[in-house]
Amino acid sequence: MKIALTGASGRIGNVVVRRLLEDGHELRILSRRESKALAGLRVQQVSGDLFDATALSKLAEGCEVLFHLAAQVSIQGGMQGKVRRVNVEGTHNVLEASLRQGLRRVVYFSSVHAFREGSPDELFDENRPLALESRMAYNQTKAEALDLAFRFSTENKLEVIALCPTSVIGPFDFEPSLSGEMLIDFYRQKIPLLPPGGFDWVDVRDVAEAAVAAMNRGRSGAAYLLSGRYVTMMELARLVAQATGKRTPKHVAPNWLLRLGVPFVTTFARLTGTRPLYTGDALDSLRDGSKHVSSEKARTELGFSARPLEETIAAAYAWFEQEGLL
Repeated sequence: MKIALTGASGRIGNVVVRRLLEDGHELRILSRRESKALAGLRVQQVSGDLFDATALSKLAEGCEVLFHLAAQVSIQGGMQGKVRRVNVEGTHNVLEASLRQGLRRVVYFSSVHAFREGSPDELFDENRPLALESRMAYNQTKAEALDLAFRFSTENKLEVIALCPTSVIGPFDFEPSLSGEMLIDFYRQKIPLLPPGGFDWVDVRDVAEAAVAAMNRGRSGAAYLLSGRYVTMMELARLVAQATGKRTPKHVAPNWLLRLGVPFVTTFARLTGTRPLYTGDALDSLRDGSKHVSSEKARTELGFSARPLEETIAAAYAWFEQEGLL
């Protein structure tokens, strides 16, 4: 099958590419720059971005399915409008190009953050309202893009299915991602104290399997949560210690103390050109992260399953060591 992808070199995208190539599919990707994540892989590249209509049409031409993974992830606010532009306007442009070129289906990668957060102890499933009024730019724009995608599908002859993973972790983390940097910082013992709260973590390879299934399974106009296992940051640190033999923090800092440090952490990151160790948005996500994100719908309709978190963490560190990132 001929398949098009945006965001192919990203955290999830490069693993989806690898999985599709295993099945012998012919892949065409939208590329803004060369990426080591795709080095040596058999893919056709179309130069351009989400705002290049000609490139998007060339990307989708002759394909049956398009995976839209390109997004602007942010724990630092709206980034002067970039988050909205990429996540909402970019998604609309991809859908328009897919419709013009007569594609059968778009598999859109959204996020658990597209749904409104509630109490961490409540069941979290696809019936939860969208986070259209979230104060976090990333959450709000992913909610708007998801709403846009389904309205577009209803109004036009184009199947759209959405996959909404929780926090992704595991191997093939080339950048590395925020979660990958966290694992590396744990290994290098750069994290002195742990924040309160926790989050649900899912293996990137299991997410890629769900993506393959979504090409032909699942209902158009449906969103599917892909979850793994919820752990507190303290529990995650213990799992890291078990996998690596490294000492990890054993104390949780109070939320108020960490919030006092946000301006200093942010300023240091800006001056050094690095990512901040944490932000207010990140602390809120950990505080509000649901302990009960349900993947029952994805299991029933897509055959989704999640491997043990211990296996995922071990695989991540093995890959980081192989790549010389530790």
